Amino acid sequence: MRTHAFPEHVTFRRARTGDLWAAANFWLSMYAEIGIFREADFEPGWRERFVRYFEARTAASEAQYFVACDGDRVVGTAGALIRDGYPSVIHGVRFGYILGVYVDPEFRSLGIAKRLTQDAIAFLRSAGVRNIRLHASKAGRPIYEKIGFTPTNEMQV
Repeated sequence: MRTHAFPEHVTFRRARTGDLWAAANFWLSMYAEIGIFREADFEPGWRERFVRYFEARTAASEAQYFVACDGDRVVGTAGALIRDGYPSVIHGVRFGYILGVYVDPEFRSLGIAKRLTQDAIAFLRSAGVRNIRLHASKAGRPIYEKIGFTPTNEMQV
């Protein structure tokens, strides 16, 4: 198994409130890069709602963002959240979701996305989550498959 030697100036940690703004921007960059959403597709104020949502869910131990930093600059993100509502409430099984995995293009191919995803998985596992899902881009799929994710039959219209 290949291991990565991260540049010594790249550090990993749980996101702080101020980092959620960067996470929102990276989330949008991820979707724009794969051609799903653009900023014009969202209602004004979406970043503020994003930050408030993750602040509240993080305070309740129901979500956590992780960041990779080069000094003070966020260069990668990954979020984890415990799904609320259906089907978790009905089945009594905790489901997790990983989102917003994105690495600044100049920091790619260093294993940062893999490390951030593993941190997100560890958070969810420590919260008793048994089933974890994510939506993978074409570029991200090999990373997730190496970690142990398998394709599902989920479809979209």
